[in-house]
Amino acid sequence: MSDCEIVMVRGVEDANGYPCGRTSVAECCDCGAKLCDLHFEECDLCHETYCSMCFLFHMDEPHAKPNAGSSVKDEAERRRA
Repeated sequence: MSDCEIVMVRGVEDANGYPCGRTSVAECCDCGAKLCDLHFEECDLCHETYCSMCFLFHMDEPHAKPNAGSSVKDEAERRRA
């Protein structure tokens, strides 16, 4: 793979920043940026890989989570009892 495409800045006065330079190990599934092991996030629910910014936007999206309780069939049986 190539180098990580994240540009790091030291503060507001550092307008240009500098590239991370580490070897990339993943790619953001949203923007396609190449990411090293320090700069990628994995969603625990969908297991997709994101850069920090895309991960923040992704976490605003509702995820379809399975119910922790019983299934629809179990619920119907419980109501009949």
